[in-house]
Amino acid sequence: MSISEIWVKRLNFSALFLAAFLAPFLLFAYGYLFEQVRPMNDVLLYGYWLQQIQFGNPVFGISQDFVYPYPALAPMLLAKLFGGQSGILVGWATLVALLNSLAVGTLTAWGRAGKSAKLAALFWVSFLLLLGPAGVARIDAISAAVAVFGLVALSKDRLVLAISLFTFGAWIKIWPVALAVSAFISAKKKLLVFYAAVLSVAAVLTFALAAGANSSLFSFIFKQGSRGIQIESPIAMIWIWAAKFGVADTGIYYDKEIITNQVYGSQVELISFLMTPAMFFALAITVLLGYRAIRAGADRNQVFAAMSLTAVLDLIVFNKVGSPQFMTWLAIPMMALILFKAKKLWLPITGLLLIAFTTNLIYPILYIDLMGLGDLSVVTLTLRNLLLIAMLVHANLRLGELSKKKSQPKALA
Repeated sequence: MSISEIWVKRLNFSALFLAAFLAPFLLFAYGYLFEQVRPMNDVLLYGYWLQQIQFGNPVFGISQDFVYPYPALAPMLLAKLFGGQSGILVGWATLVALLNSLAVGTLTAWGRAGKSAKLAALFWVSFLLLLGPAGVARIDAISAAVAVFGLVALSKDRLVLAISLFTFGAWIKIWPVALAVSAFISAKKKLLVFYAAVLSVAAVLTFALAAGANSSLFSFIFKQGSRGIQIESPIAMIWIWAAKFGVADTGIYYDKEIITNQVYGSQVELISFLMTPAMFFALAITVLLGYRAIRAGADRNQVFAAMSLTAVLDLIVFNKVGSPQFMTWLAIPMMALILFKAKKLWLPITGLLLIAFTTNLIYPILYIDLMGLGDLSVVTLTLRNLLLIAMLVHANLRLGELSKKKSQPKALA
């Protein structure tokens, strides 16, 4: 009996469910230890935005420019309602706790599912705990939970529901579009997927137009395009190390408009501009590899899982924004690989758990040290980013291998 089989045999659903529920509260409490960093401040910002709307200001993402698509306001509003007099921080922790525990329950069929589903749930909880407060105190936690529900629907051949959930998740935070595209490429009934996605988008746009939307409806796209290079992104390591070695006119500055730390130095503006087309080029390669795998007769579920991991890594590695919460995205493709019983998983599982842990070390633990270009923080950040690049290479190789093997395709609706 393998180690994983022993773990699964001893896994108790009640313990998994309880861990999923308690994790956000534990991580919020843990976040309070870092007064200089305050990893929960984003949630307080959500409360401020809601307060501005309450005071009669234009609705963010509808008639006022917003960094997120407007449906992201829905979980913020729910958190405020759940928090009541206790405040939005308590409400947000409660909302994430409920969603995560429901996700684990749905994923494991409330304890009745097989070992693959239980291992996927164990990975989900373990990943979040290692990632730390950034994994729960951001809007990404909501989109990730929605994506888990979509993954469960996909595993049960409920393709329309899966695509609708992936699409709605993308309207909360854009990254689940990688899951939707992967599902489209790997699906047998592509028209069904297309129509489901179009109807989901139409529903979101119709509501927005009825609410008086203007050009701000798509402002989240343009706001991202105008950003500089954030210090945690892989590409930022060029200037981080240059500043570390004393290169003139190179370093870190705080952008008050974006509310983040970015790098400055030679050619930063040019590289920042080129990162977005580079990302789309990488995604195009991923789509091509996924299409070739399907044409080669690879298992459709395996193609979805491998392609979604590659696409999500494209969105992270080639992103000029390197926020720690982005690592949350990686958990869903890994869960898909586990759920669909892909082989040779010890490497990606270990790699992603290390990425979660090192990200937690960087933010919030070593973040102040990073601002001063401390040895430990810079080396840790470099290691994390090298792990991301290594995982992208691994994911591309895994996806490429699927295009070389002839196998009987399994129906994906």
